[in-house]
Amino acid sequence: MNMEKLFLHEKAVDIMVKIYQAEKKGESAYPLSISKEVGSPYSYISKVLGIFEQNALIESEFEGRIRKVRLTEDGKRVAELLIELRKALKMDFVSRKKIRALETVIQNLDGRKGDSLLHAVLPVKAELERLKTDDDEVVERARNLMKTIKEMIDAPS
Repeated sequence: MNMEKLFLHEKAVDIMVKIYQAEKKGESAYPLSISKEVGSPYSYISKVLGIFEQNALIESEFEGRIRKVRLTEDGKRVAELLIELRKALKMDFVSRKKIRALETVIQNLDGRKGDSLLHAVLPVKAELERLKTDDDEVVERARNLMKTIKEMIDAPS
């Protein structure tokens, strides 16, 4: 199995992230505990860890009969990148596209006043009010856009 296929597999990503999280807490990572946390059989976890070790992403040692694993420097970087990728993939891309379009509409309203301005900004305001997302960046941009619209409407004609 090549590394690209391995890292595009959700469980393999989970395994890397679990090791990284354990290390960040100052704890040790063990295959059995990883198996329980990610909900995969121990044999699968062991196989993936073996591939990680062959590719110098983890190192392992035995404490008695118990295997302990830790990330190498390269393994830490890969784990950090996977965490960043997961975060990026959780973005609400549809809402981001919509907010960009709404921002463009507002930016192109230079010089409009009175009814002409209201006819342009009220539909944008309505769209912003309907926008539902957990994407913090989109929420902040929508808040700023609403503030701009309020300022435009309240400005003396």
